[in-house]
Amino acid sequence: MTSAMVNIKLSAVCVIFAVAPALIALSTKHLAPTVQWTPTVPFVTLSDGRRLAYEIRGNPNSKHSAIYIHGTPSCRLEFLGLSQGILDSVGLRLVGVDKPGYGQSDPHYGRSLRSFVADLEQLADHLKLQRFLLIGVSGGGPYSWATARYAPHRVQGMLILSGAGNLGILDAHERAKFDAQVSGVHRRIANFFHSTYSTPLKSLLSYMFETKIGGRQLYSTVLKPLMRDPTRFMADPDKDCLQQGHQEYTSRVVPEALRQESATPWVQDLGLFSGDWGFSVSDIEPHVKPTIHLWHGTGDRQVSEVMTVAFKRLVPQATLHIINGGAHFQYFVCNLKQQKEALTALIQTST
Repeated sequence: MTSAMVNIKLSAVCVIFAVAPALIALSTKHLAPTVQWTPTVPFVTLSDGRRLAYEIRGNPNSKHSAIYIHGTPSCRLEFLGLSQGILDSVGLRLVGVDKPGYGQSDPHYGRSLRSFVADLEQLADHLKLQRFLLIGVSGGGPYSWATARYAPHRVQGMLILSGAGNLGILDAHERAKFDAQVSGVHRRIANFFHSTYSTPLKSLLSYMFETKIGGRQLYSTVLKPLMRDPTRFMADPDKDCLQQGHQEYTSRVVPEALRQESATPWVQDLGLFSGDWGFSVSDIEPHVKPTIHLWHGTGDRQVSEVMTVAFKRLVPQATLHIINGGAHFQYFVCNLKQQKEALTALIQTST
């Protein structure tokens, strides 16, 4: 599918729903999709009755625990990209969590960045984690920032890898570089959501797609074709990385991420990234800022490194690592030296 086709399909789906009130009326109930949950996947039942699925990797007696927040679209299994040997050597246990609507976590209609922080706190309570480290990758970045803002008393340190953000924080030069560097599909999607979720159209789009029918329609017309071969939109170093022993991304992570066959969580993520976050990252508590580590590659075709540079500008106390030639995830997943360096630094500066 070409980037032009994606743009056309996004617009067409919006028009279809806008002129089909009968179809919208049928989908007004926020119904959870019918999914066959895997009994062996642990979950916590949240205060509103939703289930939040998670998995744990590493020695339960490890000195440090990190909650891993996956990208968009993805799932808890994304943390399989980290080396077990390195986790053991640095003494780190990982808790991978499915964001609402992905994998085996129930959808959460009308969710926000802040509501997910409340979910994470309940998960941490369930696991008896008074405080924890955060690892946010790509689309997990905004949720990590939100956790540092709204639950600073629980965050020991934060590592954000190739983090997504709001285009509104970029200056003119950064925005031009973003548009020039990011692949056509990702650029068009980012610009579409940024231009619509900063207008009254946000409410209409949220209403249409935060429903069972709306989410399924957009999944079949846009998201499923896009994710049929996600490597099409990757930089060559990322493609090579997957072939170097990380085929589980396409064989396990993506199918699990999309098991609910709904685009609702994807739209929610992109809408939340593009809309008003409700806070500025510069407002994060002073004691948290020096524990933040930001990593990004200059060859990333999904999220330009200028986004991470902009975050550094807003939080100058954070430590910035720009990897020349690094792609979206290859510089961390397939470069074990840098993976260990990043995790070691996260632990050493934790509070």
